[in-house]
Formats: sequence, C-alpha cells, structure tokens
Amino acid sequence: MLSLHVRRDAVRDARRFAADAVAGHPYDSYEIALLASELTTNAVRAAEAMHPTWPDDIRPIGVELTVTGRYAHLAVSDPGTEPLPAQQHGGLLAERGRGLTIVDQHAAARWVTYGDHGKTVHALITAPCVILTAAELAEIRETS
Repeated sequence: MLSLHVRRDAVRDARRFAADAVAGHPYDSYEIALLASELTTNAVRAAEAMHPTWPDDIRPIGVELTVTGRYAHLAVSDPGTEPLPAQQHGGLLAERGRGLTIVDQHAAARWVTYGDHGKTVHALITAPCVILTAAELAEIRETS
C-alpha cells in the first residue's frame, strides 16, 4: 500500500507505484498507471475540497494494488465522503469530467465503498483473455 500527501505529485507517485506493481505480470503497465492516475487525481481533489491545505505529517490518500493471474484490483482511498460526481461527457477536449469514463473503458468493473474515514474507489482490470464470472466479481467486491 502507498500512502500519499495531498499534492499534485501524488498522482505521479501513484502512477509509478501501479506500473511497478504489475511489472512481470501480463498487464499493460501503461493502462494500470493511467487508471491509478485518474483515480488518484479524483482523490486529491476530494481531499482538497475537504481541507485546502493538509499538514505534511498526514497522508490521507491510499493506493493499493492486488495483482493475481486473473485480475488486478486497484483501490484508491481518500477522506471524502461525498458520492462520486456524475460522469460528464464533454468530449475529448474537455479538461474535467473524463476520468471515470476512462476508468470504465479500461476496467472490467468499478465500484465505491464508504467507511468511517472516507471512501475507496475500486477498479478491477482483468488479465488478457480472462473473463470473470459474476460469482468471482461478487466475491471480489465482498472482500473489498
């Protein structure tokens, strides 16, 4: 697990962490890094909306990546409790609102869990030529 400060360089660190985590596995490291980047950007924005400045000793954003032979499970946590914004379809030139659409285009599934200290956005990316059954997906969601 990677714990991050609420800073713009958190996105870079999450991207690097995700790409390194899938090295040697049959996943596209660029794709995994892209999804980590999009979800971490949203987490930074959610944390900034709560508090514009965070003390240096607090790292409220977490990135976790579980890699198996069938799927990679990316989970990005932040202290925000607000529901995710509705997806916006502003086109390719839009500067905001495309992140979750990008995640949904690359992930086999995406969902959100809420806890006492914020939310976690999960993305599940399957290995090449793998199709998860409904039972597998339900089990993964239950254990997250």
